[in-house]
Amino acid sequence: MSSLRAEIKRSFLQSLLDAVQDSNAETDLASGTGSADAPIATLLEAMKAFQRQGFNALKSGRLSLGSTGLGQEVRWAPPLVWRSFTQEDVFGFAQEMREVYNDAVTNLSGQGNTDPDDPTIFAVMMADDRFQTVTSLQRDFTTLRWVGRY
Repeated sequence: MSSLRAEIKRSFLQSLLDAVQDSNAETDLASGTGSADAPIATLLEAMKAFQRQGFNALKSGRLSLGSTGLGQEVRWAPPLVWRSFTQEDVFGFAQEMREVYNDAVTNLSGQGNTDPDDPTIFAVMMADDRFQTVTSLQRDFTTLRWVGRY
């Protein structure tokens, strides 16, 4: 599970659906490799393109901005698109979205909807626990030890 906040996860997913519905997903999710990208007409294709972007960022390695004497400190360049997230965060979240998508399609199929559309899948994905904010905390005192208790 990626370490991004639930609000950010939901906003990424909403942005992907919006790009598909507004028919600008191909430009928003262009790989930048110079080759023609596959057409993006569904939410699943948008998530695949999003994951490819994360993979392309990771496979090329990190860009080193410089280092101090004898390589004791190295400064890395942040990813160009998602400056506040690490490459691993974004790539891990892309995989998490795919898993939630597959679970949503499976759940809808189990309910008799064998050919769900993107808005239906999106609604199920947004309701998934992995996209929810933690609203309560329960403390675990089972391993608590008091000095002098025994």
